[in-house]
Amino acid sequence: MDSQPVVSGAGRSGKQDNSRTPWFHRLSSPVLFLTISLALVGGYLALSIPISVFPNTDFPRIVVGVDNGVMPIDQMLVTITRPIEEAVNSVPGLQKVTSITSRGSAEVDLFFDWKSDMILTLQRVDAVVARLQAELPSTAKVETHRLTFAIFPIIGYSLTSDTVPPNKLWEIATYDLKPRLNRLDGVATVIIQGGRVPEFQVTPDPVRLLAAGITVQDILDAIKRTNLIDSPGLIEHGHQLVLGLISGQVRTPEQIGQIVVKSSSAGIPIRLGDIAKIAPSVAPVYTMVTANGKPAVLLNVDRQPESNTLDVANEVHALIQQLTPTLPPGVHLEPFYDQSTIVHDSIASVRDAVLIGILLSSIILVLFLRDWGTSLVAGLVIPVTLLVTFIVLKMTNQSFNLMTLGGLAAAVGLVIDDAIVVLENIVLHRDAGQTRFQAIQSALRELTIPLIGSTITPIVVFLPLISITGVTGTFFRALAVTMTVSLFTSLLLALTWTPTLSLYFVRRKDTEEVSAPSSAGGPDAAALLAAEEKHLSGFSRHG
Repeated sequence: MDSQPVVSGAGRSGKQDNSRTPWFHRLSSPVLFLTISLALVGGYLALSIPISVFPNTDFPRIVVGVDNGVMPIDQMLVTITRPIEEAVNSVPGLQKVTSITSRGSAEVDLFFDWKSDMILTLQRVDAVVARLQAELPSTAKVETHRLTFAIFPIIGYSLTSDTVPPNKLWEIATYDLKPRLNRLDGVATVIIQGGRVPEFQVTPDPVRLLAAGITVQDILDAIKRTNLIDSPGLIEHGHQLVLGLISGQVRTPEQIGQIVVKSSSAGIPIRLGDIAKIAPSVAPVYTMVTANGKPAVLLNVDRQPESNTLDVANEVHALIQQLTPTLPPGVHLEPFYDQSTIVHDSIASVRDAVLIGILLSSIILVLFLRDWGTSLVAGLVIPVTLLVTFIVLKMTNQSFNLMTLGGLAAAVGLVIDDAIVVLENIVLHRDAGQTRFQAIQSALRELTIPLIGSTITPIVVFLPLISITGVTGTFFRALAVTMTVSLFTSLLLALTWTPTLSLYFVRRKDTEEVSAPSSAGGPDAAALLAAEEKHLSGFSRHG
C-alpha cells in the first residue's frame, strides 16, 4: 500500500523529465539518419541528371521542310506549300502557321501553345504529312522535326590534308567515321559539311543521240533501271532454299558505259558508252569549307534531347582517339568546337564556389567563435544543401546547365547564412553561462521566426520567375527552382540539422567566469553582452 504512491510518483517524475528533454536531443538520431539518407540519395541521383549547356526545353514549334530540286517558286507555292498549310490546320493546339517558299524548297513553321506535348504533336504532324504525301509531287522530300536545344551540335571535328584530295576526305568522313560515331550512345546524328562529293558525269553526244533516236530521259531511266541489286528467285539445292541475287551495280566509268539504253531497229543494243562520254567528277560546290586555311570536311555531332552532354562528348573523344591512327598518312582530324568545355567550366565554378565558401566560413567562425566544432557544423551545411537540391532537380526534370549551376553557385553564399546565425547564437548563450542544451534551446527560441522571415524574403523574390512562360521563363525557371529549393533546404537544416550536430561538435564551456542560469530562464542581458564583448575583444587580439 505504501509503495504504490512512491512508484507512481517516480513514474510521473520520469514522464516530466522526458517531456523536458529538448526535441533536438530526443530526435537527434532520426534527424541525422534522415538528413544523411537524403544527402546520399541526392548524390546518387546527381549521377543520373542530364548535363547540357541550356535547360531542357521543348519549344512549341515544329518545322516542316520540303526539298524539290529546282521547281519554280510559283509551282512550289501551289503544289506544295499551300497544301501543307491547309492540311496541318487540323492538328490540335495549332496557333499560327508561317511559311517561306523559294525555288525548289519550302519551310512551313507551326507554332503551338507552350503547354502542348510536343512529342505527341510531332506524331500528329507526321500523320498529316504522311496522308498528304500522295498528293505532293513524287520528287518532293518532306522532313519534320521539333525545335529543341539538341539540334545544335555539341562537338565539331575538322578533317584536313595537304596530300589527300577533298573527295577522298569526304569518303573517309562519310563511310569510315560517320557510321562509327552514329553507333555511340546518346548521339542523334552526325552532319557532314564540306568536301567534294564524288560522282560520275555522263556527257551525251547530241549528234549520236539524234541518230539513235534516244533522249536524255531514256538515259536517266536506263541508269536507274540497271544500277540495282535484284533477286531472280529461290534456288533449291540439298533440301535447302537459297536466295539468288544478281548485282547490276556499277562502280567504274567502264561499267557505266556498258549499260544498254535501248536496242536499234536491227536488234543491236545501244550502250551508254556509244552515245556519251563517262568520266569521274564531283558534285557542284556552292559553299566552301576551310579549317586552318585548308579545304576541310566538318563532322558535327548532335546529341539526343535527353542525353548527357559530358558523357556523349567523352565517348566521341575516346572513339576519335581510337580512329585517328587508322587514318591515311597526311590526314588530320582535329576538334574545332566542343560544347562540353562550357559545362566543364560551369561545374568547376560551382565546385570552386563550394570549396571557397566552406573555407572562408570556417575561417571566420574560428576567428570569431574560436571553436573548430562550429566550423565543421557550418561547413557540412553547404554540401548537404546542394545534395538535397539535386533530388528536387531530378524530380522536376531539370538538368545541370548554365542556369541551374549558376543558381547553385550563387546559393552557396546564401545557404550558409542561416547556419552561421544559429551557431553564433548557440555559442553566445553558451559563453554567457548556459549549458549546451540550454544554449541550443535559447538560440532556437530566439531565431526561429527571424530565420523564417529572412529566408522567405528572397524565396518570394524568386517565386514569380517560376510562372514566367516563353523562352525567358524557360531559362529563369531553372534558376528560380534551384535558388528556391536551396534556400528552403538551408532553412530546414538550420532549424534541425545544425542544432542536432551542435550537440556533438560544439564543445562545453569550461569556465566559471559567469554563473550558470537558473532553470526558470536563460542568462540576463548583462551576461549576453559580456559574452559578446569577449568574442569581439578576442577577435581584435587575433587581428
